[in-house]
Amino acid sequence: MSAYVIAGIFVLLILLAGYLFISHSIEKKRIQRQRLVTALRARRNSFRDLATGFPQGFLSNDLTGLLYRALIDCCEQLSRLEPNDPTHAENLSLYSNLLAAQKETSGQNKVRLDNPQQIKEANHLLQELHKFVLQQSALNHINQVQTEAYTDQINRLTLQITVDGHVFNARQAQQIGKVRLAIHHYGLARKALAAGNGSHLFDKQIAQLDAVMSKLEEKADVIGEAATANGATATPKRQVDDSTSSKEWKQFEEENEKWKKKSIYD
Repeated sequence: MSAYVIAGIFVLLILLAGYLFISHSIEKKRIQRQRLVTALRARRNSFRDLATGFPQGFLSNDLTGLLYRALIDCCEQLSRLEPNDPTHAENLSLYSNLLAAQKETSGQNKVRLDNPQQIKEANHLLQELHKFVLQQSALNHINQVQTEAYTDQINRLTLQITVDGHVFNARQAQQIGKVRLAIHHYGLARKALAAGNGSHLFDKQIAQLDAVMSKLEEKADVIGEAATANGATATPKRQVDDSTSSKEWKQFEEENEKWKKKSIYD
């Protein structure tokens, strides 16, 4: 009789151990699944912010398509992991339709950013987009040729918004009559373009900036001659302008140094 009891206890212990092992495995898989869902949701939100954060038409079709394909992949995985959540299927349909429509879109005009806040936000988003491209390359989701093409497009956009920022500041200076300061900002825009003009793609823009600065130089000379002829004392005003120009120069030199450290351009 005692042998049966011992055997029974032994079987119960085996069953209990098996139950605990299975329960632990199920809980472990549940936790892993939840972590994967959380990570996929975070990735989807990040890609969505990149796809919608830029002004419409700012990104090239290639970069926009890359983001839509990443969003589609996230939504497909989320649909399999959470089949009862209808939002995943809805998002999958949305981004698939946007990708199809985007492929049918022909060439588009370049979108210029016209205020400092837009430029600041776009610069941050471009940095995040560049990180994403490098991650996709490291995971072999895109090949080396694609990586270089995407990186080149991001670099061009970064250059574009840098130039847009300098041109915006130049126009602001013109509006308040600070011709020399306007020339200074146009000069920074020209310098940025020249640094990325190894293939002479920006020759036309550089020539346009040269023409604008030449006209402003003539205007500044006329203003200076008129002030001298009228016996005006321009020293205090010039000191203010020089101080302002010095501050602006320091600010944009710091920006240029940061830009160089990131090795965006050779």
